[in-house]
Amino acid sequence: MAKQNNTKTKRPLNPWKWAFWLLLLAISVPVIVLYLYIQTADQETASVGKPATTEEVSDETITAEANLSTVSFNRLVSAVIGGDDVPYQLTVDDHVSFAGTIDALGTKVAYTMQGQPSVMEDGNIAIDVTNIELAGLQLPTSTVLAIFQLTLPTDLPLQVLSGEEQIIIRLDQVSQDMDFAIRASDIDLANDEINILLDVPLNYIEEQIETETEGNQ
Repeated sequence: MAKQNNTKTKRPLNPWKWAFWLLLLAISVPVIVLYLYIQTADQETASVGKPATTEEVSDETITAEANLSTVSFNRLVSAVIGGDDVPYQLTVDDHVSFAGTIDALGTKVAYTMQGQPSVMEDGNIAIDVTNIELAGLQLPTSTVLAIFQLTLPTDLPLQVLSGEEQIIIRLDQVSQDMDFAIRASDIDLANDEINILLDVPLNYIEEQIETETEGNQ
């Protein structure tokens, strides 16, 4: 079994974090408004002698939805698994495309790979590989994916399932380095409809409100 090269450069996490901070910023206002509404409603209910309720909130978390265009989704995916530190070029239009070179039979071979994304039950994104083109070679898709996997940085949130001919964008792995969790809800590139969910802890929202309030004093 082939072993991965131990000299791979670790990929910095900053690009993911900046991308998701921007995504959170885009929906932070309605999230905070919802939180303040819940708090106000609870106080009003308590003032008339009725027990407070937080049915809108589950496990101290508010779930916010971001509706993205394909252009925005392209920027988000590029921030997660693209950039200058990966061995391929990534584009998203009506499908997801990878282009680069792999070492096949001791020779550097250019490839292009295309796939269609879909949402998994756990909120990660599965890319079903639909087409691979190699310069001058004919290899099974599973073989190309196995070689492709060997080129990836070890900390890239990308999982290759060569037997299933899938590439998984591990949003759960990205979430481990964030203050909130990110999940995919729906992806339809053909109709330019992508929905991303953010599970934001209430204590995090409170901290941001307090920080903003202190900064304005």
